[in-house]
Amino acid sequence: MKIEKSDPQLETLMSRVRADELDLQPDFQRGEVWDSKRRQRLVDTVLRGWYVPAVHIVRSPEGEEEVLDGQQRLAAIRAFFDDKVRIDGTIEPQDPNIKQLHGLKYSQLPEQKRRAVNRFVLQTITLTDYSPEEPNELFFRLNQAYNLTPPEKRNALRGDARDQVKALVTRLTENGLLTRDKIGFSNGRLAYDDIVARACVTLENSTLRTHINNSVVETFYRQEGGFRGTVMEAVENASRRLLAQIDTANASGQKIRFNKGTLQTWIIFFAWTSSISDETPSDLLNCFEQDRSQVRTGEFDISSAELQARMQILRLYDDRASYRVTDVSSVLIRDLALQLYAQSVFGWPALRKSDVLLDEIITHPDQAQTLVARFLDADTVGWGSLHSSSSGL
Repeated sequence: MKIEKSDPQLETLMSRVRADELDLQPDFQRGEVWDSKRRQRLVDTVLRGWYVPAVHIVRSPEGEEEVLDGQQRLAAIRAFFDDKVRIDGTIEPQDPNIKQLHGLKYSQLPEQKRRAVNRFVLQTITLTDYSPEEPNELFFRLNQAYNLTPPEKRNALRGDARDQVKALVTRLTENGLLTRDKIGFSNGRLAYDDIVARACVTLENSTLRTHINNSVVETFYRQEGGFRGTVMEAVENASRRLLAQIDTANASGQKIRFNKGTLQTWIIFFAWTSSISDETPSDLLNCFEQDRSQVRTGEFDISSAELQARMQILRLYDDRASYRVTDVSSVLIRDLALQLYAQSVFGWPALRKSDVLLDEIITHPDQAQTLVARFLDADTVGWGSLHSSSSGL
């Protein structure tokens, strides 16, 4: 199979399409499936003069040409040239020059802008002298699905926040926390970057009551200046405290396994509790996980009302650790469960009437779920608005 490269301008390509010299819908193609947003983003890319991936064309021995790869791109450009796509001047990162063109069609563009669009070069790769199976094999290889995860997409947003997160992940990997051996999973698909970014956003917002979805994190990545230095320091210090807890647990034979949600919970817990005490009980994580394991196996001692209450607290955490790990209610319940457990086992200082809640659970352990839900809904409690340490970060 021979490959020929050329650099035609869009105006030339569109002329060939309109003259039926270039078939956009050969049998193996999937029709026009791009929505208006994807088409507008491609038009925006052209207006910025950025790179658009090459179009692959198959030329038959008779000279007929059809698009092998790039159908959606060419169809979107044809729709723009036909005034079927309007410019979206609000696409991030916003460009003041494109913003002035918001809502315009191709025919309404100022002459200079329209000329620049016409002259935009889109590389084409033409295949000739091929065996029957070669074009389809190339099409398959070009279109193997690989959907990027949100953190992988954010990794392309170059800026202060992204660089801060990447640097912190590197340090926490080097110090031994962010490794599969310590926490139970790897950084595949940038999982570590995602956890650290979400923890930073949470502390920036000073609340657990905002759902930290991908859009919220991306907003921070797009902002100039990134995260406050005090926030980055708080996350790093909390991670060091957590590493010490893991080492204590490992030394006693306890193997710790987190998921993304529970690891984030423990990091944030240690970040805000630094204002309560500089020294968290060194075996908090170890005792917590040992008791949690015994609750799961039915071996946990429930010979007293206090122990029954502790079992219910661990069950609440465990329930919200296994599913719905990122929704607000799960985040709040896990955080509150750690606080109540630390109070129950280590005499940890109460916070925002958590001592009253613990007493209620001891009195009515079978109503723990209802009591916790009522506590979290109470306006006078305000649990989840990160406490004095975090608000001063």
